[in-house]
Amino acid sequence: MAVEQAAPKFEVPPDVYLGAFVVITLVVSWSVALLTVTDSIPGYTTTVLMLTPAVVVLALRRIQGQSIVRAIVSSIRGATIPSLGFAFLYPVLFIGIVGAIALASGLGVYQPGPQNFVVMVIEQFGFAVLAIVLFEQLVRMYGEELGWRGYLLPALTEKWGRVGATAAVGVVWALFHSAFLYRAAAVTGVGDPVTVAVVQAVAVFAVSFPFAYCYFLSNGSVLPVVILHLVWNILNPWVLGSIYANEQGFVAGEVLLLTGEGILGAALGLVMIAVFIVLFRRGVLIRS
Repeated sequence: MAVEQAAPKFEVPPDVYLGAFVVITLVVSWSVALLTVTDSIPGYTTTVLMLTPAVVVLALRRIQGQSIVRAIVSSIRGATIPSLGFAFLYPVLFIGIVGAIALASGLGVYQPGPQNFVVMVIEQFGFAVLAIVLFEQLVRMYGEELGWRGYLLPALTEKWGRVGATAAVGVVWALFHSAFLYRAAAVTGVGDPVTVAVVQAVAVFAVSFPFAYCYFLSNGSVLPVVILHLVWNILNPWVLGSIYANEQGFVAGEVLLLTGEGILGAALGLVMIAVFIVLFRRGVLIRS
């Protein structure tokens, strides 16, 4: 008697999921930016954009039969002291150096006016509200970092190594911001929209290297990178100005030139890429 053999179960190749993540995330982010940013920038737009990578990742994980709760919990485990220390120290040093260059060169001048939003929240509402606000900000940063450093970076690192994977994530991350920056620049008048989008894309590509290094310093945790992202988003607009809102920091001048996501930040970031490539190849303090 002939024995029927079960047909082999078809499994979707991992590369298909990676490609789906990139395509869906970019299409959604560009659509949200182009449809919502018209003559003003709605407050919900950046929240939707920042949560999109995590939503796409978790949806793909669920399709693959994985638990969403387990995926979230495992993504924040494994932080190390070096990764957490780097998360706080690097943005302080980088933004401080850009500010010092701006002041020393005369491109920027000190103005005591701008107040950090953390101080404003404490003065107006107290520390309890600050804790809620910071938690909300951390959730938004997690929304991005689960996608870029928690999903795409480790998967591409297995294929292309740390340098190639970081560069690839940097390109996708830059494209992710491009439509929003283009529309936001037209609204705020920070500069020519194409120029602003290109400059910020270069800056984002460059900053993907320290963000990746922060992840590699951990045991596969996105928590340190989430903290780095938060510290950057607090300090950069306060000190150097916001390219998103066209608002000056206490180092005042042309925002597109001075900010950490503008021309000076992009220039210093490109220089720092060489440093991080050396650290990647030598495996300095790297755990993952």
